[in-house]
Amino acid sequence: MKLPRSRPAEAFTLVEVLVSTAIIGLLVVILASVTNQTSTIWRRTTAKAEQFREARAAFEQMTTRLGQATLNTYFAYDDPDHPTRYDRRSELRFICGPADDVLGAPGRGGGERPTHCVFFQAPFGETENPNFRGFENLLTTRGYWVQLDDDRDSRPPFLDEDMLPVRYRYRLMELWQPAETNTIYKWTSGDANYTGREWFRDALAVAPSPAHVLAENVIALIVTPRLAQADERDVKGGNISNADDSPLAPNYVYDTSPVLGGAPDSRYHDARLNPIHQLPPLLQVTMVAIDELSAERLDFYAGTHNPFTINRRFRRSADFTKDLALAGDAASLENTLVDMKVNYRIFTTNVVIRGAKWSREQTNLVPGS
Repeated sequence: MKLPRSRPAEAFTLVEVLVSTAIIGLLVVILASVTNQTSTIWRRTTAKAEQFREARAAFEQMTTRLGQATLNTYFAYDDPDHPTRYDRRSELRFICGPADDVLGAPGRGGGERPTHCVFFQAPFGETENPNFRGFENLLTTRGYWVQLDDDRDSRPPFLDEDMLPVRYRYRLMELWQPAETNTIYKWTSGDANYTGREWFRDALAVAPSPAHVLAENVIALIVTPRLAQADERDVKGGNISNADDSPLAPNYVYDTSPVLGGAPDSRYHDARLNPIHQLPPLLQVTMVAIDELSAERLDFYAGTHNPFTINRRFRRSADFTKDLALAGDAASLENTLVDMKVNYRIFTTNVVIRGAKWSREQTNLVPGS
């Protein structure tokens, strides 16, 4: 008998093995690339979300506090010896405008203070002594502005510059002057040396400063005092073609102080716009923040000056959209950020000042008018 021949075992040829290996290798490379890209996107998205979460929280805190501003306005005789009328009076103050004008000298190390600032009093009831109870309406001074500075004051003492280089960032700053150290009454109750702004400038000059960082990587803060729409239409004579234009603060400046010397602008002679001892009914507040990855790439330092062309902008309220938006000027802030490939967010809201009691019938006049 003949034994049946066994069939040879089937196997891959060398060419098939090489092709399979190449395909598997290609799939591994593609999978590694996709994994790496996903990881990078995840890290960027997480960093961006965390960064803008901090900015959003700071924006909400700032606008909430702005809505609580007060002046505690009262009426008194214009002349105690020979009274002819009642005038509006207040020892409290509210001021906002371009930071380089309102705050004066730049921050420590020459750090610039772009865009706007705002300072005011409100009954927050905050004190340095934790044992104080039942004083919920004590007045404190608050202020907000953007400043370029390093992080020396916010790092632990053992971390010197050799261990960790200082980080220069644009930051949203907050002035907190508790009730015990609030100096507003010292200056506004008749101090002969008072020129109108010592109540917050002196607070920022002391060491250690009562100012602290509210959020990092905030590059712009724009504060626009506004009237109610009906009042703005009345002042503009029905011409509302430019909704950005604020007749109450055409140059973004608003100061409730009486004019202390010098020639006042025309608003002080118009009862519909006179800001003396009156809070603005509305504040349009806009804040621009960038993410940390963009800040690291831009590499700010002490001598950084105007990297976003901000200082040439936000000087006229009528140019607000032109200065800010993509649809505005070709060199607007948004267009500049896009050209620089910077990730950013814009936060904006209208804040109703609950303590504002705007009156168009005023008797308080400018000294010397």
